[in-house]
Amino acid sequence: MKKILQLILSLTLISAVCAAVLAIVNNATKERIANLATLKANNAARAVLPANVKAIVPREDPADASLTAFVGYADDAKTQIAGYAVPGLTAKGYGGNIRLMVGLNPDRTVISYQVLAAGETPGLGSNLTTPAFIARFKGQPAADVAVTKDGGKIEALTSATITSRAVCDAVADAARRIDRIEGKDTGATSAPAPAVNPEGKMLFDPSKPEEALKVLPKGTTTATALPGKGRFPVFEGKDAAGKTTGFAAVGTGKATGPHGDLAIIYQFGFTAKRAPSFNPPPRMVNQPAIEMTDMENAQRTAYNAALQDALSQLR
Repeated sequence: MKKILQLILSLTLISAVCAAVLAIVNNATKERIANLATLKANNAARAVLPANVKAIVPREDPADASLTAFVGYADDAKTQIAGYAVPGLTAKGYGGNIRLMVGLNPDRTVISYQVLAAGETPGLGSNLTTPAFIARFKGQPAADVAVTKDGGKIEALTSATITSRAVCDAVADAARRIDRIEGKDTGATSAPAPAVNPEGKMLFDPSKPEEALKVLPKGTTTATALPGKGRFPVFEGKDAAGKTTGFAAVGTGKATGPHGDLAIIYQFGFTAKRAPSFNPPPRMVNQPAIEMTDMENAQRTAYNAALQDALSQLR
């Protein structure tokens, strides 16, 4: 028992010493860390402001005193605004928070941006720092900037649509922030992104018999539409002898993912006993207007729902 008490006492003493050392180190370095962060922000601000800036004035965001924006003037008298350098924040990055210093013209179009902090995937999302990607934003209205898949003009980074959307969100945040600082924020929000058309583009017409033949079991020579109430007809397939080989039915499945609603339409083939037949495989009737790589789980859920929907039409 005595040894146990001695051990507890020793551990307590060691913990106290470690805590004291950490406190001392924190107090000694926190000011330096803060100064380095400020220096990085100041350098980023100068990098994204126009070259003709002669005077820079810091401006505090009334809604967030921890962030400082910068107004660049084209004259020493500070009467002609040449541009702004404004922090833009978002929590929608693939790796979490993204913080940018965004350069804006007086009309709120983008000059450039520099990354202050980001934890995106190396080799993919980390390409948000490349000059080629940053250049895609030049001249775009910051408040409404969006990737092409969302109706905007920014080509997303390959295999990094989430990161690309997050950069757009941070740039738009910078535009809102400078409006707030200048008292021009009336509380109005930018127009929402166009609603996703979940059905997207129809790839073929599944109401045609020749399309149904492509999913019916092998040996099928004819496809005849059966009476039904569905959006698309159910086809009965028969072989050359007139024997039923199977059925073709279309099902729609819906799901919700991280970037909106998803609806996929498939034409499935079934055996004469109404069991799913995957030889030949089912065919996707539509191409949803949404980034499928960001919607894998939703796509899987919607596919299963489409199969069940098609099955229900055979009962």
